[in-house]
Amino acid sequence: MRGIAAAALFLAACLFSSASLAGGSSQTPYRVAWFQARTIFHAGLVGDHTIALTFDDGPNANTRAVLAALRKDNIKATFFIVGRMAKAHPEILREIAAEGHLLANHSATHPFLGSSYDSHPARLIAQIKAVNNEIAPLQPRGTRLFFRAPYGAWRSAHAKILNADPVLKHYIGPIYWDVGGETRKNADGYVMSAADWNCWHRHWDAQICAKGYLREIRRHNGGVVLMHCIHAKSGALVAAVLPPLLQEGYRFVRLDQVPAYDRYKTPTQPASPVVAMAENVPQADGGGRSRSAAAPWRN
Repeated sequence: MRGIAAAALFLAACLFSSASLAGGSSQTPYRVAWFQARTIFHAGLVGDHTIALTFDDGPNANTRAVLAALRKDNIKATFFIVGRMAKAHPEILREIAAEGHLLANHSATHPFLGSSYDSHPARLIAQIKAVNNEIAPLQPRGTRLFFRAPYGAWRSAHAKILNADPVLKHYIGPIYWDVGGETRKNADGYVMSAADWNCWHRHWDAQICAKGYLREIRRHNGGVVLMHCIHAKSGALVAAVLPPLLQEGYRFVRLDQVPAYDRYKTPTQPASPVVAMAENVPQADGGGRSRSAAAPWRN
């Protein structure tokens, strides 16, 4: 319990710092609902030898290398799309869909969804609806809709606003991740986990970054994996990670093939939205740090 409390305090400090930087002035700390019902932390893939690859922030020209790596091994993934990127690269967005990948929603401009969006609901709706308008026409009718919040930041009030919209209430989310949230070395200097954006910040090559991803995936024996499809080394990272995982018999799925998300589907009859309850709070590791609190400020 002490570990979880410490992780919560650490995360709150990180989020307050991010909010101050984004706003350019001192503000009241945002009460982001990290450990409350709305963020979906668990997909049921950990321990199941099953992986859901998810790629954030695209598309752009570098996304084609990611698609090529996935195509080579016939792997289907989920791409969380940013609206402004979709408008800039509509042909690549169409390629993602045409190759059988799931298009999901990552907001129009990748903002920090703080309290100002509760005060101005139309702004929040516009952030999600703009992306929905880009991706929905490219997917088969009835395709499930998924949302991941920029920076993983979420407030309970957001769900109430979005669930009142006749279209957006059908989204499942916000979706979190099991792998790819932090870069960590052990005492001997071995990379034990990796976040791709941080690998590139450290000027690592794709092979080193892949070692971190592979070791964390193996420790968890599966999970939702967070990557990005917009960096120059993104394709090389995917190409380095896939072969060993396939050799080890891992199964790959899109998010709409994950049974654990069925509980979050919009009810067919009017009812209160189904939400994740307290058991979905991530457990702290032996060092007192919550898994979900690992590097939440960049996704």
